[in-house]
Amino acid sequence: MSIHEDENQLLQSIYGKYQGLLRRIAKTLNVPDLELDDVVQETFISYFENYSLTWTDTRKKSMLIKILKRKCIDSLRKNGHYEKVSLDEEDASNEMALLDRYVVTDPLDVVLGEESVLKITSEISNMRDEWKEMAVLYFLEQLTIPEICERLEIPGTVCRSRIYRTRVCLKNILGPNYNLD
Repeated sequence: MSIHEDENQLLQSIYGKYQGLLRRIAKTLNVPDLELDDVVQETFISYFENYSLTWTDTRKKSMLIKILKRKCIDSLRKNGHYEKVSLDEEDASNEMALLDRYVVTDPLDVVLGEESVLKITSEISNMRDEWKEMAVLYFLEQLTIPEICERLEIPGTVCRSRIYRTRVCLKNILGPNYNLD
């Protein structure tokens, strides 16, 4: 088998393995049935053009889902499929009363979540400038590597290297309780 045939077979196996999952996720994100196939196809094209085919299954799956979510948002935004929200005070108060009845938040979760965010942002602000920039763009804004490269006008290898160093630095500072993958 040639290299081209091997790559083509790998592309087909990735597509076969994840296309059903991506369709279900897109459906839950309210993408209309007529656009499901297009959004899923665009997700795979973006992945195949920008990311490694030899990543672990977990890494491939998480990147495909991240790309899919952005493609779904783009599709909904482009086609104006967002739900309409009333600005009428009576409707808003009725909706808030309904939400209050069904949403229960544990105050401890809120406090712990706020503490985690404060700790992470504090540690990021103390990092070297280039790592700080990567932490914000990659981990907080969740931009893709090509988007970061374009914004910072740096090559992909430099970007990946900075992300790796930033991840290692954050893991060392924050400890084992924080998952950055």
